[in-house]
Amino acid sequence: MYVLYLDASGTPELQDRNTRHYVLVGLCMHEGSWFALDRRLRAVKQRYCLADTDPDQFEIHVKEFAGTIKEQDEIPDFQEMAWAERRARVLELRKQKLLAEQSNSKRNNRRDRYRNSAPYVHLSREERSQLLDDAIEVIAGYDSIRLFGEAIDKSHPAVLSGTADLREQAFTQVVARFDTFLQKKASWRRRDSPRGRVDHGLLMHDHDASTQSVVEPLFRKYRQKGHSFGLIKHVIDVPFFGSSDKVGGLQLADVAAYVVRRYLDKGAAAGSHEERQFMQIF
Repeated sequence: MYVLYLDASGTPELQDRNTRHYVLVGLCMHEGSWFALDRRLRAVKQRYCLADTDPDQFEIHVKEFAGTIKEQDEIPDFQEMAWAERRARVLELRKQKLLAEQSNSKRNNRRDRYRNSAPYVHLSREERSQLLDDAIEVIAGYDSIRLFGEAIDKSHPAVLSGTADLREQAFTQVVARFDTFLQKKASWRRRDSPRGRVDHGLLMHDHDASTQSVVEPLFRKYRQKGHSFGLIKHVIDVPFFGSSDKVGGLQLADVAAYVVRRYLDKGAAAGSHEERQFMQIF
């Protein structure tokens, strides 16, 4: 069995200009590679989580740690503090800001933002950048991984003039390529051994209610009638939707999707650190 972990970066809404591209990446690995990859990912987490935190509970979610954590800049000598003290100081400052909010809606919005970045407040900006680089290296340094991806420019005339859901377009492309990969594997194996075992594929998608409502009926249609590029032959069952905080493969797919989107959103600039990160996984 080959498992394809799917995650997206950017939003599919055309009017959202905070992200110029919608990117879906599938991280593919054979079932036999899972244990070694899980050990590598856990080792990275162990280097960056607090001593009293279970590494398995420390999610690598790039969107939540790659940006600025403003409270860190407001604390004198933050860099010189130990991790536990950093965390305590940031949480105290955030508590004061929550109490200062004048309305419940603003307080709840701020609380949500704080909750998402809370696992990383003990890490300086440089350490969080290194965390991203180390997660990229897990992908880049593991030969058994294959990546399948689709990046859609939201300003492209064909996108602006069309009515198709970007999630549908991206999912179709990635799943079709994954199934083609499995078909080629099967043909090579049958050539060497006509009665040899054939590997199949299983989809694991990061849980998102709106995406699930698009993907599930779309995949049922694939099973019955095929997609734009042919029939599904080796991807079995239905797409499973999992919570990324519990599934390491989804966290690595999140890293890959973020790297691809940032590289394209920044104009694929030669010599940039976005290009360096992209070329590592490419």
